[in-house]
Amino acid sequence: MKRNRIIWFCLWVLSVVGISLKGGAVTYGFFAVLTLIPLFSALYLLAVYVLFHIYQELENRFVCVNEPVRYRFTLVDEYPLQFVSIRVRFFSSFSSITDLNDETEYELKPGSRIEKETRLICRYRGEYEIGVKEIEVQDYFRLFRLRYRNKECIHAVVKPQLLTVGTLGGITLSDAVRASEHSRSEPDVTSREYVPGDDRRLINWSQSARLGSLMTRNLTGSDHQEIAIITDTFRHSQARTEYLPAENKMLEITLAVSYYFSRNNICAAEYHLDETLLRLTVESTWKFEEFYEAVSSIRFSSLHTHGKLYESMMQRGDIFRSAMVFLVLSSWDAQTDALLRALEGSDLSAVICFVSEHAQDIPDLSDRKGCTLIPISPHTDLEKGFGV
Repeated sequence: MKRNRIIWFCLWVLSVVGISLKGGAVTYGFFAVLTLIPLFSALYLLAVYVLFHIYQELENRFVCVNEPVRYRFTLVDEYPLQFVSIRVRFFSSFSSITDLNDETEYELKPGSRIEKETRLICRYRGEYEIGVKEIEVQDYFRLFRLRYRNKECIHAVVKPQLLTVGTLGGITLSDAVRASEHSRSEPDVTSREYVPGDDRRLINWSQSARLGSLMTRNLTGSDHQEIAIITDTFRHSQARTEYLPAENKMLEITLAVSYYFSRNNICAAEYHLDETLLRLTVESTWKFEEFYEAVSSIRFSSLHTHGKLYESMMQRGDIFRSAMVFLVLSSWDAQTDALLRALEGSDLSAVICFVSEHAQDIPDLSDRKGCTLIPISPHTDLEKGFGV
């Protein structure tokens, strides 16, 4: 485009020199045409802006993180004007398009259309725009470029992904299974999947043979205790590029831990702050879908401070009767430390899943007894590894 501008300018200067030295109808005509070309180009771009249409279609408005969904867009020229250079720019911060790129240039003849179908992947949980973000058009002479925001973007509602994991960092979740059963003494008729360290005397051999995997009898007792999962809903940043990845990973951890417990018939409860402190129970896998939907709709806010969370926890005493606590959060302050000390005062062991991409934000808890800190990057894969 820069080259074309230089060529046009040189020709225009030559036409000015021509009419200055010689004049004549041809010279004046050449000068007039060159002078009007920028005006024609500007009017052409304005016409394209008004007349050009783009239609987008997503297979489902409600999608899941990292789950490819079918996506299609259509470029339409319904008027007797040829669109010589159309480019579409996609949203790329929170989603990605497969098999297409932003550099493809499309040309539309009058009354024609171009359809492209591919797959779209959303990276983070939340509500945001996906698909075509901007449209870029050029004129016939490639002198000017007009880039404008797409007027009809797709607003997607993205849910967190559900992963099947057995460990978090250096913590084996089967340890939490045994901790939740330390107060139970009698074998129950229900069974769960055997995990290393279980008492082999409780293995249900007949059920194991029938299912093809080792199953162990659950234990029951009068002092039944559950595992507590506390999800921090405080939004510590106003930048969407910062809080979306962190919140997505926090819900992903909450769901992964909860799903492990439900698969093994472990009683657990999830706590998070909304207008009040809410409690969600983790039941068996056949009811887990209801729990998943509730966790997916958890609302984060700068109003959900750690001070309010601490006050709500102290007013509600059932969490301090838990066998173990998982604390999932992305920031640390004095109120968080006070909550941890209150848990320690009740002789509760705590696993803190701290989501951050900055090592300097991770608290030093090396001197705290009964507390295990797991730093997790918001961009890491829970199934592959951890680290900040």
